[in-house]
Amino acid sequence: MDKIKPFLLVLFSILICGLYYGTVNAKTNDNPYSFEEKIIEGKELTPLESQLMSFMTGLMVTEPKQAVELWILGVNNRSGSVQYAMLSPALRKKSRSKFDQTHWITGQSSPSVSNFRFTKVEKLNESKMRYTVKYDLWASYGNFGGGEKIIIVEKNLEPFKEYWFISSITTKYNQWEAFTPAETILR
Repeated sequence: MDKIKPFLLVLFSILICGLYYGTVNAKTNDNPYSFEEKIIEGKELTPLESQLMSFMTGLMVTEPKQAVELWILGVNNRSGSVQYAMLSPALRKKSRSKFDQTHWITGQSSPSVSNFRFTKVEKLNESKMRYTVKYDLWASYGNFGGGEKIIIVEKNLEPFKEYWFISSITTKYNQWEAFTPAETILR
């Protein structure tokens, strides 16, 4: 029995070291490509990437105001994935790493945004709209004022892929507000 103890101790040590090494050195994302880039390059998607692509395709909207409304729903629910799905390809690429850093949860629990309202709608041309949206910042312990966002929505003009997406979100700074990754903040 005494001869087995050192053997078990060594075996157990090897097992623990192996588990530790594998855990510490495991990479969370060995794939350097986003699934959008894999599609462009004709690479095969994993089942999860296919599911995400299906989700995003299902959210493509045919009216410009719908893009803003869905983005607002994503803000209200702190869902980065819904917000991301409404963005233009360029804005997605620009903000992707920020969404990843927050684990796709945006905003904050308090104060939260509420009472979104469209205050101005401007048609810039046949495929571009500008929406001015105002909202309140509220918490159970008080009112923190409000905010305003200018959201530019554009139409994707690719044949058979005509849908509207957000190409720009500009927000006036408010010290109490948590901004989403795709916003440009004006101070």
